[in-house]
Amino acid sequence: MSDRRSYSASRSFAPTLSRVLTPALAPVLAFGLIGGMAAPVAAQSLPGSSGSSGSSGNIGSINQVGGSVDPSSAGAGSATIGSTGSTGTESLAGLGTLPSLGTGSQNTLATPPIGMESEPVTVSEVRHKEIGDPRVAGGDTRFERWWIASESMNRVLPVEIWRPTSNAPAPMLYLLDGVDSPSPSGWLLPGNVQDAFAGEHVTLVMPARADGSLHADWQNDDPILSRNKWQTFLTEELPPLLESGELPFTGKRGIAGLSMGAASAVTLAEHRPDLYSAVGAIAGCYTARDDLGFVLAKIVTETRGGNIANLWGPRTDPAYAQNDGLLHAEKLRGKTLYLATATGMPDATEWDRNGRDLLRFSQGTGLEIATHACTVAMDRRLDELGIPARVDYLPTGLHNWDNFGRFIAPMRDTLMPALR
Repeated sequence: MSDRRSYSASRSFAPTLSRVLTPALAPVLAFGLIGGMAAPVAAQSLPGSSGSSGSSGNIGSINQVGGSVDPSSAGAGSATIGSTGSTGTESLAGLGTLPSLGTGSQNTLATPPIGMESEPVTVSEVRHKEIGDPRVAGGDTRFERWWIASESMNRVLPVEIWRPTSNAPAPMLYLLDGVDSPSPSGWLLPGNVQDAFAGEHVTLVMPARADGSLHADWQNDDPILSRNKWQTFLTEELPPLLESGELPFTGKRGIAGLSMGAASAVTLAEHRPDLYSAVGAIAGCYTARDDLGFVLAKIVTETRGGNIANLWGPRTDPAYAQNDGLLHAEKLRGKTLYLATATGMPDATEWDRNGRDLLRFSQGTGLEIATHACTVAMDRRLDELGIPARVDYLPTGLHNWDNFGRFIAPMRDTLMPALR
């Protein structure tokens, strides 16, 4: 491994852990993230559990699997617990899609996806704007929410903007959210990205309500997740609207994402390498062609009520290769790159900081172990190609905003020199 990698443990720590855990990750995610565990026994073995009969009362959402949000969502930063779903693995190595996760694994408390318009959208345009939101920085007017009509999706969707302090031309950094893609964006709440970038002259652009979509162009409309043509929207429809003059623009763009959005940022940059000078990816998975990546993609889409078959079809479909971040990593050459992940291993305070909630705790562990393996795979691929990148590994941290937030400042410091 080259000197571009940053380890808080030994230099061999990340690849060694990945080699040990990767073969078992797909079935672990499939069966372990939801309900395949004995709650009282597990709770008693975790840090902070008293071991008494009363300890099972701290398990929290273990009996409420259907009504919660993924640890990568904004809710995870405000003690809302997570449901990522379960699935069978009998056809993991096969070529078809897996059986549906079922409604019991869906996030029933999430805001319903924004549906299509009754009248066809014939032109992509800004429909209206909201200035300030009391939930974001006390209503600071640098926050704006633009409601944009997308011709490709026939939907009107919010794009959230944090303006720089002055009106001088600024670069734009697109920030893509995790699975729930909430509004206000998780980057703002609980990520506080506006504070992290306070010293930088940059316009932050946060597309919202891309629920469970992987920010991709889906093959078919989905009965729950609606029409998704996010690649088209983000790379063709949105930039001209943002760059028409109201937001003074230098001509330089970057794109970054976390969890679901991390994979999206990499894939979008590969599809349109002409658009972005810098790419950041925190705790993502960059291929859906292997079993682990496919299970993660299925978790993203189907715990939000969608059907992965409407995304890229059966696993034989060429779309899986066309949207494979590892396969097309050569297209990242020449860009400033930042990748990061923890290991999924808790520190001594994690159990208490997660409200002693077994479901949220186990999901955050499993998902970050998986994204750690995925990040190591991308790291190795870039190394093979001789493409420079900063890749940060931390020895502890679950798949939640407590962890993601630790990477925002180093990502900023890595990407911004390429955008100034």
